[in-house]
Amino acid sequence: MANPADLCIAAAVAEDLGVAVTPRLESLVTAASRAVAGYCGRVFEYGQGLVEYPAGYGRPLLLLERPPVVLVVGVWEAGAFVPAEEYESHGKLADAGMLYRKRGVWRMTARMGGLVVETVDSFQGSADGLRVVYDGGFVTPGQRALDAARVVTLPEDVQEAAILTAVQLYRSRGVDAMVASESIGDWSVSYFAAKAEGKSPIPGAAQALLAPYVIHRVS
Repeated sequence: MANPADLCIAAAVAEDLGVAVTPRLESLVTAASRAVAGYCGRVFEYGQGLVEYPAGYGRPLLLLERPPVVLVVGVWEAGAFVPAEEYESHGKLADAGMLYRKRGVWRMTARMGGLVVETVDSFQGSADGLRVVYDGGFVTPGQRALDAARVVTLPEDVQEAAILTAVQLYRSRGVDAMVASESIGDWSVSYFAAKAEGKSPIPGAAQALLAPYVIHRVS
């Protein structure tokens, strides 16, 4: 069964592999999609009414966690509602998941240890920080499969990267990643590959396709 996090459809993976769609293949698609999302450091699927308490750092740009920004429902600063005319998020700003404050800067909050705090040297969260409610992300093939009324907005290169990753996961089933093999003519050898421990499930071609979508965040 499709999952909202699925960045491709099982039928596309099955076509590349020349196999039938099975529950096992569908679970591999979900696993591959989550691996791609983890590699990119983001959640791709579209969400409504998302609530975030972002770090402001006393700067005019505010970074949200699920780009692109589709609709900003409201922003609150120190508990006070911020009028929509005081900020904007469209075009490249929206694509990057950013809110730009037209005048001045956002409240000086920072992120430490996973918490949004008032000052860089404080570990305590505060209700006087920033709160943003918005709709963001892409409509994924998985969400489209669960709701035919939706239109997929996820970029094609992300979908293709998910397909490549799912194909690799399928073909590597039962293969010990710690064992490498080499062959020359009739001679072959298998040996323990210590460097394989941290091997990425994302194939090289998929990594190249995903390069524009990787988000690097500062904690």
